[in-house]
Amino acid sequence: MNTNLDKEIWQRFKGGDEKAFAYIFDVYFDQLVDYGRRFTKDKQLIKDAVQDLFLELARRREKLSVVDNIVAYLLKSVRLRIFRMLEKANNSGTDDYQIKLEEFYMQFGTVEEKEDLEHKINHISTALNELPARQKEVLYLKFYKNLSNLEISEVMDLKYQSVGNTIQKALNKLRDTLGESSQMLLLHFFKTAKF
Repeated sequence: MNTNLDKEIWQRFKGGDEKAFAYIFDVYFDQLVDYGRRFTKDKQLIKDAVQDLFLELARRREKLSVVDNIVAYLLKSVRLRIFRMLEKANNSGTDDYQIKLEEFYMQFGTVEEKEDLEHKINHISTALNELPARQKEVLYLKFYKNLSNLEISEVMDLKYQSVGNTIQKALNKLRDTLGESSQMLLLHFFKTAKF
């Protein structure tokens, strides 16, 4: 990627631009998960590491340093996070983890992984379709069409506060249905789904 473009996107993200953060998430989430699979086969640990990284980025965005190459920064960050998590699991006395930093797995997508992802997507689709029509429409406009709450209130002729409340109710219901660990997968689904 162009260094100047990376700098601009990173600066916009640090300044609070949600679209810049969404762009970084969309472009790099799967790459980071794939990179994590090179160090461990524990899918949950990898997912937790990547999700934690994005949550920390969002929380600390104003304090982050200038970045010339986003992918390099994120790969280094997730690598360190995975190593720390593996080390912690290894020190907890479980035999399931052995840190072998000299190993790097070269694995490629398996049929099982594709079936697992397909199952998760179907589960999310079912949960979404169980929402009331108004909640589905607000989520569609917010996450698929990238409209602001003000724009959604104008499109749907709702009060501004009602839009935020409806989004929150819908996300809470989805979290209850899908489980807390599905939050980042759900966000990723909204960004990539074809409604």
